[in-house]
Amino acid sequence: MASIAEVPEKAAPTLHEIERGMQLRKCRKCGCMNDALAKTESAFRSSEEPEIHALLPTIAEFKSRMEPIAYDCIGCKKCWGADATIQLANRFDDVEVDACGEEACNSKVALKDGSSEKSDWPPCPGDYVVGHRGGSVAVCTLSNRKLPAVVVGSNGKHVAIAGRCDTENIGIEKVVLNTISNPNIRWLILCGIEAQGHRAADAFLHLKERGVDADMRVLESASWRPVLKNLTLRDVARFREQIELVNLIGMTDVQRILAVGRECAAKSVPPLPVRKKDKSSALEFARITARPAKGLRLDKAGFFIVLPRRDSNEILCEHYANSGRLEHVIVGKQAAVIASTAVERGFLTQLDHAAYLGRELAKAETALRTGVEYEQDAALGTLASVDNPGSPCGQ
Repeated sequence: MASIAEVPEKAAPTLHEIERGMQLRKCRKCGCMNDALAKTESAFRSSEEPEIHALLPTIAEFKSRMEPIAYDCIGCKKCWGADATIQLANRFDDVEVDACGEEACNSKVALKDGSSEKSDWPPCPGDYVVGHRGGSVAVCTLSNRKLPAVVVGSNGKHVAIAGRCDTENIGIEKVVLNTISNPNIRWLILCGIEAQGHRAADAFLHLKERGVDADMRVLESASWRPVLKNLTLRDVARFREQIELVNLIGMTDVQRILAVGRECAAKSVPPLPVRKKDKSSALEFARITARPAKGLRLDKAGFFIVLPRRDSNEILCEHYANSGRLEHVIVGKQAAVIASTAVERGFLTQLDHAAYLGRELAKAETALRTGVEYEQDAALGTLASVDNPGSPCGQ
């Protein structure tokens, strides 16, 4: 396999993302990485550049290390497969970038009656793992973060989707929309431990039993704020008609959860008819594609240099005037506290600059906590090239 340092600059970023991801077993079993490898192979094969075409054996070697796909998308905050596809699309024509897992969601969903339909499913992003779309069971693990992947990966062929839900409003809204948009799903297993204070499980149970009032508040729920502003009355009615709740609240035994799921799936409950699109549906929202900034705009209040200090376990945030004169040094251990101090002191006048500073401070805090290398304007653990050291003002 070719060393990443030896490959053409055009292909290096994509291969770097793939190589890092392939070190993780979860990536070797994920549809995101599988899609990235397929798109990379196609782009390299179509390239007229011999040095790019010569990288096909490298992609073949990566593909040989893949394991049977256990999930389409596990919802990782850092998705090596998706980022590899983005790097590929930035450098090769005719490569389309989909949201993580979205390409698979745009494929046809197999229904129990043998028919199929093209569906953007699941429609709402969240902390979930997609299993078998034709499955009739969804699993909500409440506040448990690791349980969804274990449930789907433990031969839960009847499980269409498994995910967590911490909150009694936005969290429940996403669960409702992702279940009612797949007519195969007829059961929702509530399991895992509830997040303290929110009582999302209580809101789920009362939503099914009692519904909502005219203000979209779940009737008789003891949850803190069970108001479903991003659902419609038709969404709620469909959920109550389509979904049967199974109360395993507090249960974390995967085999028990799967056994109950199998019992549900074995019952003769057909899929509901596909719901016609509701023009007032909460799913109708503006989707904006992120674009790079059109040009450099220096903040008139100056720029920052971020310096994590391992000897004192502190972050030094140096604030300079645009002339290069050092004006202030903020010292702290928490990125959020340093950022809020800079805002309160008026050291930032542009939103993009504030976002940049917050990102760099968070990286610096992570570097101190984990011991990885930090370089301003570079990815964590990767030192900037001497040919492209980055700008200290980061704008």
